Amino acid sequence: MDRARHDAILTSGLAKATAHGVTGKAVTPFLLEHFHEASDGESLAVNIEIIKSNSALAADIAVASNL
Repeated sequence: MDRARHDAILTSGLAKATAHGVTGKAVTPFLLEHFHEASDGESLAVNIEIIKSNSALAADIAVASNL
């Protein structure tokens, strides 16, 4: 997802959360749902790739720490 699209979705999501009185721990799931809807599912694919990348990095760190 390009930065401009991400930033536009984030800005609209934060405004929507404020308008709906969403605060605290409820903000993250609210924004995740907003991103999913506003990006036509693209954000889900991005998040899956982030999870894969983080998992690979964690595995590399674990292997390196056992040397």
